[in-house]
Amino acid sequence: MQLTASTLDLQFDLPGLETAARNWATRARALVNRAVCDDQEHALGVAALSFDSAATFLDRGETEAARDALRAARSYAGCEEANAPQLAEAARTLMDALPA
Repeated sequence: MQLTASTLDLQFDLPGLETAARNWATRARALVNRAVCDDQEHALGVAALSFDSAATFLDRGETEAARDALRAARSYAGCEEANAPQLAEAARTLMDALPA
């Protein structure tokens, strides 16, 4: 599952963004199960939790809190330990899709 700016409709409503965040959380949890070391497992687990948090905040309409959670997801997914650039890109793309 790859999410890029070209495949993501940047005019999503909040429920659509919430669904996308939950889908990426599921993908991150699947990667946790295949982690090759404890550091990778931890980084991916935090990224998954951050995507879930973003989805919860979007469900409540709290876009700034969702943005913060997606920022954390991007940071953890993009770190050397996680080695998950697709997750980091998905978090960035979702952040860009949030209303200002």
